[in-house]
Amino acid sequence: MPPSRLARLATGTNVCLWFRSPPKDSPKHFANYISAAEAEYMARMGLKHVRLCVEPSVIMARASGDIVPGRGEQLEAAIERFHRAGLMVVVDIHNTNYDDEIDPKWQDSLVRCWGLLAARLSRFDPEWTILETINEPNFCGRTDEWNRLDARLVAAIRHGAPRHTIITSGPDGGSVDGLKKLKLLPDRNVIYSFHCYDPFPFTHQSASWTIPAVRPLHDVPYPSSPEAVKPLLAELQSKPDAKQMVESYGNERWNKGSLAARFREGIEWGAKNHVPLYCGEFGVYAARSKPADRARWFRDFGEVLAENRIGWAVWGWDECFGLDRKMVDGKPVVDAVVARSLGLKP
Repeated sequence: MPPSRLARLATGTNVCLWFRSPPKDSPKHFANYISAAEAEYMARMGLKHVRLCVEPSVIMARASGDIVPGRGEQLEAAIERFHRAGLMVVVDIHNTNYDDEIDPKWQDSLVRCWGLLAARLSRFDPEWTILETINEPNFCGRTDEWNRLDARLVAAIRHGAPRHTIITSGPDGGSVDGLKKLKLLPDRNVIYSFHCYDPFPFTHQSASWTIPAVRPLHDVPYPSSPEAVKPLLAELQSKPDAKQMVESYGNERWNKGSLAARFREGIEWGAKNHVPLYCGEFGVYAARSKPADRARWFRDFGEVLAENRIGWAVWGWDECFGLDRKMVDGKPVVDAVVARSLGLKP
């Protein structure tokens, strides 16, 4: 693994919405979502790479695995824009439909699509372009099936792009626990990724799309202790699941040491197998969390990764768990709390 590629993975962000859930087939969106000036701003902040999320349905014809007409050119133009700004690009096939991923026909289409896409992207300098098999493979209880599909995807990518580094991750949503279930690949030009949103009651407080227990939560503190969470409990008396979650979170006493312990098994797995690691996603839902607590969490999280020489991409540039870029008077403005906590310069 060339050290120069790992160095460029040191600091990054997910570009979430350019090729994931875009407006329906809008040429203007695909051409202009992030301008050259914005890409240059990202680099000036101290970011070294972007993880460019690409929804399979945006790039792939489901039945055949062919690349959607015109979409390959749009993706390549986006990659070129980031490269000109001095940013490495991780091309992440960002599937979130777990029903699709266990469909054998869809799997076949994805393998074919990656083969075609890798051949197209092979023209880009391998020092500046990395290819990621698929985002957060779920495959709960189907580890062997994921390991077989993973090997097929890596083989397809490698056939099309012999020199490019590949990123892959384990089942169970690409978690630290899933990483330990992953079958090592014989290809040595592979980086192994994990995502982490621990502790969940803090990072997902008030999120409406996930488990009901976190929906009523707000102002959850970090670090945690029984004393710190006690003021929240009275309001949660009528919501026993939420109350129990907050009490447990307090008793677990989450802090920088807890985050380091959470990563330790993954770090030890990487060291044992002599493979590099990468944290492709992490973040805190900002809607009802206190800025000072978020600042402490991002600082601790970033420090643990840096101390273990693990590169990262915060989620996300353009979604509200991380840098949360907004356009103000035509210029990008990011969440300064998050940026500064991660050592970036907003």
